[in-house]
This record gives sequence, C-alpha cells and structure tokens, in this order.
Amino acid sequence: MPFLRMFLLLLLALPCFMKAQEIKYIDLTAVRQRTELRHPPAPQSDCKEGTHCIGGSGGGSVADGGPDQRDPHALGIYLLRVTPTDITAAEPFQVEFKVLNTGTAPIELPVSPHLSDLQPNDESVAFSYFSLALVVRGEGEPQGPRVDTDGFVELFGSPDHAESMMVLRPGEWIRVSANVKLLTWPPEPVSARFRGDFWLRKNTFHPHPGGQFIEAHNLYPNDTPTPFVPVRLLPPVGSGLLKQ
Repeated sequence: MPFLRMFLLLLLALPCFMKAQEIKYIDLTAVRQRTELRHPPAPQSDCKEGTHCIGGSGGGSVADGGPDQRDPHALGIYLLRVTPTDITAAEPFQVEFKVLNTGTAPIELPVSPHLSDLQPNDESVAFSYFSLALVVRGEGEPQGPRVDTDGFVELFGSPDHAESMMVLRPGEWIRVSANVKLLTWPPEPVSARFRGDFWLRKNTFHPHPGGQFIEAHNLYPNDTPTPFVPVRLLPPVGSGLLKQ
C-alpha cells in the first residue's frame, strides 16, 4: 500500500514536473524594437530672433534598494550561446539567453520587445510598465588584465497588456536570442569571460508638453550565479591593434 500510494502521488505530480521547462522563445535578432514614447508637443515659443529659447526636456530617476536573501523570488540568466566568441568592439554579436526561475515562488516578467505599444493612445497620460534588461557582463580572466564591460537588451510589459507579461513558475524558463553590443571595451586584445546578469524595474512615464520624465524603481529578485563563457575581445576594426 505505501508503494502504491507513492506511485499515485508521483502520477499526480507528473504534470507539474513536465511544466518545469521552456515555455516561450523570443527571437529579437531580426526585430526592430519600438521603444520611442510620445509626449505632448511643446507650447508655441514666444522667442524673438536673436534670443536663446529652451525646447522640450527629458529626465529620469532610479530609486534603489537592495536584494533580500529571504525573498523567494530568484532568477538565473544563462548564456547558452555567444556567437562569435572573438568579439570586435562596437560590432554586434549574437547571444542566446536562458531566463530561469530559480526561486521557490512564481515570478511575473515582461516579454514584449516593443515599449511603444504599451503607451496609451492619449500621449498626455502617465502610465506604468515593467522592464527586464538581459545583460552580458564581461570581466577579465583570473590572473589576467582587468576588464569591465557590458551590453544588454530589454523586454517590456504592462498589466494593461496581458500578452506582454508572463508568469514563470519555479523551474520554468524562457529563451531569448538577441544581438548585443558592448557599451565599452578594452583598448587592446584581451581574453575575457562573459556571464549573464539582469535588472528588473517598474517604471512610470510622466509626459509633459515638450518632454517627459521617467521614474524607475529597481526590483530585486535574488540573482543566481551562472557559468561563464570564455571570449576574446578585440579593438575596433581599423584601429591598428587588430593587425598586430
């Protein structure tokens, strides 16, 4: 009887185990992301010829906090593929991310490539949205020269657009392919290693005539360390260093 009971329990639990798998694939490599947000036009200027006039303005702020190790929400960002591994500065390379729920509670994530689609029709209305940056973080090899560089892509979502958000249960993941460019790079060829990272934010867009203000709040699910991918970083083509 105890064996039969255990067998029945395993049968009941099997659907849950089967759902601990990839539930969505997002290919950004051929997508031109729409991220521009609209705001009301600036009022008519009363400036006269020969005077200096100030046009529209934009700005933003980020409210920071910190991770809580007791938080049951956690993500692991795996770099499944980096192509090529010899990376020339200022040129895009392809990365395949695995975004895995490594925590013990479901977590809701944005999955839309297009921020513009989430904005209300009325460009004067403030609205909130979530953003998930999938980051390639570069660092030097142990005992090697210092390297500090990164690049990222973003996904967006809003509760007002159900298709733009997705719930990942523990053990589930999404896979994202994207072209990434490094924001900075070393001045000479160097061996380095990449790891996956992320930041998750809740943002509020405040439009005003002639400009906008974005208020961002960092959210802190725990970050699960993932394996490194070895790469070689090369200076820009034509710099002279590549030919040496």
